[in-house]
Amino acid sequence: MSAKIQLATVMLLLCLNVNNKTVAQPTGSYDTTITFMGSPRAVSMYVPTTYTPASAYRLMICLHGLGDTCSNYRTSLVTSLSWGVNMPNTIFVCPEAANRNGDYYFPAGGDAIIQASIDFARANYNIDTTEIVLQGFSLGGRAALRYGLDNYSKFKGLLLNTPAVQGVKQALNNTGYNFTYTNAPNIPIYITSGADDILYTAPIDSAYKQLVLNDGIVRHFDFPGVAHAIPPISSIINFVSFFNTPSDSGFDLDVVSATIGPRHCVPTMPASCVVRNTGTNTIHSISLDYTVGGSTLSHTWTGTLDPFQHAVISLPAITSPIGSQTLNVKVVSLESGLPDTIAYNNEQTVPFQVISTGAPLPLYEGFEGVFPPANWVQYKSGEVYSAWDVDNSVKRTGTGSMGSFNTILMFDNAGMKDEVASPVLNLTTVTNPHMTFDVAYNYNRYTPPFTTVDTVFADTLLVQISTDCGDSYTTVYKKGGAELATFSSPIMNPVSIPASFISPTASNWRTEDIDLSAFAAFDKVIAKISYVSALGGSINIDNVSFNNGGLAVGAISRDDLHIFPNPASNYVNIISGVAQIEEVILLDVTGKAVWSSGKVKTEKVVVNIDGLANGVYSARIVSSEAVTVHKIVVSR
Repeated sequence: MSAKIQLATVMLLLCLNVNNKTVAQPTGSYDTTITFMGSPRAVSMYVPTTYTPASAYRLMICLHGLGDTCSNYRTSLVTSLSWGVNMPNTIFVCPEAANRNGDYYFPAGGDAIIQASIDFARANYNIDTTEIVLQGFSLGGRAALRYGLDNYSKFKGLLLNTPAVQGVKQALNNTGYNFTYTNAPNIPIYITSGADDILYTAPIDSAYKQLVLNDGIVRHFDFPGVAHAIPPISSIINFVSFFNTPSDSGFDLDVVSATIGPRHCVPTMPASCVVRNTGTNTIHSISLDYTVGGSTLSHTWTGTLDPFQHAVISLPAITSPIGSQTLNVKVVSLESGLPDTIAYNNEQTVPFQVISTGAPLPLYEGFEGVFPPANWVQYKSGEVYSAWDVDNSVKRTGTGSMGSFNTILMFDNAGMKDEVASPVLNLTTVTNPHMTFDVAYNYNRYTPPFTTVDTVFADTLLVQISTDCGDSYTTVYKKGGAELATFSSPIMNPVSIPASFISPTASNWRTEDIDLSAFAAFDKVIAKISYVSALGGSINIDNVSFNNGGLAVGAISRDDLHIFPNPASNYVNIISGVAQIEEVILLDVTGKAVWSSGKVKTEKVVVNIDGLANGVYSARIVSSEAVTVHKIVVSR
């Protein structure tokens, strides 16, 4: 056989093989299996019906969320969300997770299904290897972030739709499920989340911050009206252009955040901001304006900021007026006068307080309405469910209380603190300062078969006092578990969130009395209430009072006092069933006395509230043995 005939024969066989492969390659939506870890694994495909092996196609590997199937997820993306129409010349490969209650990293080695899916697509279709995108939703998005950071060279970009990072601790790499944030400068990452998806807001924000602080090529978009879902394709199709050209053309600075302490007892304080370069040009100088109390100051930063690099800029010390203020930081120009080409990310605003003198005692708070209350400061650990907030379903008096909870059924936030700090107090205004509050609490206990061994999950409540405006604190109260509990037995084997909450009756409340006389010489005192997670407990606090004398043994308890009607429109009866009442003083929300009974010795006082505006008032009730403070609501 001549060489020409041999060559012609080989070419003919190759053509026949190509034609046979073409015939064997399905298009449209179809389901198949691949062998993975010795077993068949479901994979759902979508191939454009116009597919031809003569052209190279983009490839998207799509990872589904908790409880979903690859087939359902493929159909949702391609058909329901119209990705197939809006991403032409793209092949979609959706592998099934081994465990629908976990992500693709379970069991160990399960993440290799991502590479197996790429290999399957390349073996059967003409794939442009420079155009492979890893996409994931919910737990699939979490796995896509982890795998993409570890294997960034395989992908053009990461498209993460509501990545279900399991809590702030996990976002900070403190749970063993780690993200290699240091690789973030090597791959474009496009993150979407829903503004109504409150459970994942803090974890996603925390992961995004870590990506920024590691100079990641990352954009994060929060969509109003969207919960735990993928936004419409029309809102996010620009991820294609972002992966092609991540930086905005020209000069663009993103003011990521502004930072200033939430409360200050001196008028001069430090502040800073985090910025990053999201333009194509290197930035060497940044002109910023920062405004406080109507006064605007300027600051110029110099250095070298390449695309997607960040800088933490310390602003010159800020002098602020007394009261509630805001710090606004805004980009004025770049490179000594050049405008910033993109305006929407040019400024950030953050509130803070400046206090001149502490509030006089008594001071009372019953936690109704806006939270945190006026002049209180909240410090969140991150998780929305564990943060202190108003609980209108549980109260000892009035219409609500302050509540928090932790559970093994949610994210691992063990060791994290959720805190609220009182207004700044002047304890020199009374002779014997005390802090009292009502508490209802119970912890969780799990027994077999719910756990392998009998296990208690019990949180801790702390009260700490600062005399230097919050720079340092002294612990004056610490209770947890059975010592803190106001129920006779723990919450046994809760397997749902509703089962983890308490519903206290009157007998499940206890009044705590803390002697603050050791701090009586200080006029700028802060009391901080901290709830420390050990993954188990439901707590409510009501009727926090800073007063003179507290509750002595044998004092009038709340159960011995009868206050009615409450709410009231014209008058309120206060009747004691034990000790005689010696004085009643009614205070408004600023602590100003608006009514007084004068000195009396009686079991009943009628408080005249005619002429008082609607609102919440504090009744300071003095007996021969102690002082208590109760809330009275005026409503007409």
